[in-house]
Amino acid sequence: MANYQSIKGFNIQSKSSDPVPYAQELADNPYGGSWASGTNVNTARRSMAGSGTVTASIIAGGLLPPGSYDETEVWNGTAWTEKNDLNTGRYYLKGSGTSTAFIAYGGMESDPTASAKTEKFDGTNWTEVGDLNTARQKIGNSTLGTITASIAFGGSASDPSGGALSALNESWNGTGWTEVGDLNTARKGLGGAGTSTAALAIGGNTGSVSALNEKWNGTAWTEVGDINTAREQGGSAGSQTSAVIWSGYPDSPGVLTEQWDGSSWTEVADLANKQIASGSAGVSGESAAAISGTNGTANVATVEEWTFSGLPPSTPVAGYSDSVVGDMYYNSSTGQFKAIKQGVGSWATGGDLNNGRGQIGSASISGNTTGFGFGGWDGPASAVRSYAEQYDGTSWTEGPDMPGTARLAGAFGVNTSCISAGGSTGPSGAPIAPGAFEWNGSSWSNGGSMNNARRNSTGAGISESAGRVFGGGDNPGPAQAYNESYNGTAFTEETDLNTARIGLMGFGTTTDAVGAGGDTLVVEQWNGSSWTEISEILQKTDNSGGRCGSSSSDGMIFTRDQSSSMITQKWDGTSWTELADLSVSRYNNSGGGPSSSNALSFGGYGPPSPQMVSTEEWEVPDFAIKTVTTS
Repeated sequence: MANYQSIKGFNIQSKSSDPVPYAQELADNPYGGSWASGTNVNTARRSMAGSGTVTASIIAGGLLPPGSYDETEVWNGTAWTEKNDLNTGRYYLKGSGTSTAFIAYGGMESDPTASAKTEKFDGTNWTEVGDLNTARQKIGNSTLGTITASIAFGGSASDPSGGALSALNESWNGTGWTEVGDLNTARKGLGGAGTSTAALAIGGNTGSVSALNEKWNGTAWTEVGDINTAREQGGSAGSQTSAVIWSGYPDSPGVLTEQWDGSSWTEVADLANKQIASGSAGVSGESAAAISGTNGTANVATVEEWTFSGLPPSTPVAGYSDSVVGDMYYNSSTGQFKAIKQGVGSWATGGDLNNGRGQIGSASISGNTTGFGFGGWDGPASAVRSYAEQYDGTSWTEGPDMPGTARLAGAFGVNTSCISAGGSTGPSGAPIAPGAFEWNGSSWSNGGSMNNARRNSTGAGISESAGRVFGGGDNPGPAQAYNESYNGTAFTEETDLNTARIGLMGFGTTTDAVGAGGDTLVVEQWNGSSWTEISEILQKTDNSGGRCGSSSSDGMIFTRDQSSSMITQKWDGTSWTELADLSVSRYNNSGGGPSSSNALSFGGYGPPSPQMVSTEEWEVPDFAIKTVTTS
C-alpha cells in the first residue's frame, strides 16, 4: 500500500511539542557566511585607506610598488577605476565615507615619521582639509564614519619601532578634528567598526599583538568581549552590534575571520587567501570586502567578498529542530496538525513624542530602535518647529534643535548622519527655504542649498553626504519633478522624475531609489542615471506619510489613504502587497527603517488630537505556527 511520502514526496512528521523552526535557529545563531572571489584591483597594495560598501567602495594610498603611495581606485560593483591621486602619498592611513564622498587621514609619508594630513575626495578630486591634532599612523577608525562625522583612535607617532603608542581619539565634524575620550589601552594597528558615536576598537599591538576590544558610546570607551585570536593590521567592517574582522599579523595562518554579534566574537569561515593589511568595505558583519593586501611575502591584487548565509538546514544547532518555514507536522500532545508559516508583520504602540506635530522630517533608514525626527508643524500653535528628537526603542529624547525651522522638508539618512533639505518655514504661502541642515550624530550645521527650492519633497540615501531629494512643489504652486543629489557639500541637478508630484514617499539609496505615490498612484525607480515607471501602489494616499527601506527591492509606505484607512503597502522589487494597518488614523505622519521588517511611524495629524504624539513600531516575527483546520 502506498504511503503519503511515496505519493507526495515528503512525510508529515509527528512531534511531541511545537518545534523551533530554522528561521528562529538562524536568528539565534547568525554565524554563517563565506568568502567568495571578487574582481582584482588594478594595482596591488597594502596598508591603504578603504571604505564604502561591497558594491561601491574606494581605496586610496598604501604601500604600492616602490615609490608610489598616492593612487586611488573606485569600485562601482562591476569594475575598478583609477581616479586622481592623493595630493600627499601615504601608507598606514585610514579613511571614512563613500566612493564619492570620502576623507583619508593620518598615515606615513615616509619612514619613520607619522602624518597629520587629512584630504577630502568628491568623487573626482582630492582637497587638503584640517589636519589631525596629533600625527599618527596605524590608527583605528569608525568604518561607518562619513565625510562629516568620523573618529580616529590609537596609533603611534613613528614606525617601525621606538614611537610611543597612542590612546588618543579624535572626532571629525566635517571641518576639523577635536580630541575626545581616549582609549583605555594605547595601541597601534587596530581594527575598527561602527560610527563616530557608536564604534569598536579591535585588536592591535600594545607592545605585542592584542585581542582587546573596546566600545565607544560617543563619550567614553568600555572594554567588552575580546576577539578569539590576537592580531594587528587585520581588516574590519561593520557596526558596533554586527562586525567582522579578518586576517592580520601574525601571518600564520593569516586567514582567520571572526564575527561579532554585539556581545561576543565567533570564528567563522576563513579567507581563501592571505590578505594582511587589506583595504576594507562593508556596512555590517553580514556583508564586507577584503581588498588587496599582502600575503606576507608580496602584495596581492585579490578581492574577497564576505556574504552572510546563516547556518544551513543540514547543520542544526543542539536544541533546535531542523524544521523550516513551509513544513507541516502533527503535534501528538495536542492532537493537532500544524504548519510553520512565514512571519507576518504588525504595528505595536511605542513611546510618545515629546512634542506633538506633523510634517516632520525623518532619518529614512533609521529603524524602530534608532528613529530620528526633526522640524514639523504644530497646527494649534500655527508654528513651524526646529525640534529634533531621537528614539531608542522605548522613549524619545530631545536633542539639539535644528539651526532653523522647517516642515515638509526632503530628508534622508540614518540617526547619526542625516539631512533636512528645503521645506516651508511658515504656514501656507510662507517662503520655502532652499537650504539644508546636516546632522552628524551630535550637532547640526548648515549645508548646501538646493538648486530648486520646494516643499513636500522626499529623499533617499544613507547619510548627509550621500543622498538625493526629489519631487515636491512650490508654496503655493504646481508639483515639480526636480531630482537633485547631495554629496555633503552641494546639490547637483540630475534627471527629473517622469511625473511631477507632491507628497510622494521615497526609500533606498542615492543610486538605487524608489519614489512612490503622492497625489497619484505612480511609482518610479531610480537606477543611478534615470527614472523608470514601475508597478503602481494599491491605494492613493491622502497625503505624504511614512516610508522605510534601504534598497529599491524592499520597502514600505504607510499613511492614511483617501478613504481614511491606515494602509501599509510593501514593495518587494516586483509588486505591492497590502499589510497590517497602522493602529491610529493619521496623515502627514513620518517614519523610517532599514527594511520592510523594521520600521517606525510617528507624529502626524488626526483624532484624538489635531497633532499626534503617538509612535508605532513595525516588526516581523521570524515565523508563526498555525493550526491546520478543516471545514
